[in-house]
Amino acid sequence: MTAPFLLHGLNLEQSSSTIWNMLFSPSLRKRVGTEWSRRWCEELIGCFAEGDHAAFAEQYRDLALRFRRERDSEPRLSRENPPWAMMSPDMKVGMIPWVSPLFERALLMLMQEGAAPEKHFGEVVPIAFICSGGPGDSPDSAFRICAPCAAVRASAEHWLMRAFLLRRSQGLHATLSHSGSGRQFSLHRYKDGEGEEKQVFFESTESFGREDEDFAEFLLSQQRVSPQLM
Repeated sequence: MTAPFLLHGLNLEQSSSTIWNMLFSPSLRKRVGTEWSRRWCEELIGCFAEGDHAAFAEQYRDLALRFRRERDSEPRLSRENPPWAMMSPDMKVGMIPWVSPLFERALLMLMQEGAAPEKHFGEVVPIAFICSGGPGDSPDSAFRICAPCAAVRASAEHWLMRAFLLRRSQGLHATLSHSGSGRQFSLHRYKDGEGEEKQVFFESTESFGREDEDFAEFLLSQQRVSPQLM
């Protein structure tokens, strides 16, 4: 590797871990092998560092094609089965690894910039992990999102809603504290395509006001995953 890359606010190890975690969910690691996926990511980052953008794109597209063939037999992504990670260069519309068209171009752009090209919220890394939850229609099924900062965590709530909700209008957005349990939520109310009022819950108990620490803890927890080779 001739020139390491850095994502904004992260060191080299955290930057590499973020890309690996985004591209390889826990279930995907089990399928291809943890160590194999790590080596694959090292090669991808190596292509970027050497300035070989054609090889970078080809490596991603080759594996995306393999995964696309396998996805036909898997449950479709939905509110009940949300993606593991999302990325949004413009901080408005989320892209899903291995699923969204031209994802490799957006990823290359992010790695070149080190942050979202659009600066609506300043220098931010526009990657979020949907750690648990779904469909989010109650506190018990609330989505748990982990992101590098508050702006990305909040934006990721909208990425998920845009990806999986048909909305006629957007209503109240509020931060709620659940009395007695100490849990905290971000609540979005909206009207669906039929005009019925509904709501989506996102739990922020672990992250509200400490998104950067939560993100660092998340990366560390994922790095401890034991290798599972094919």
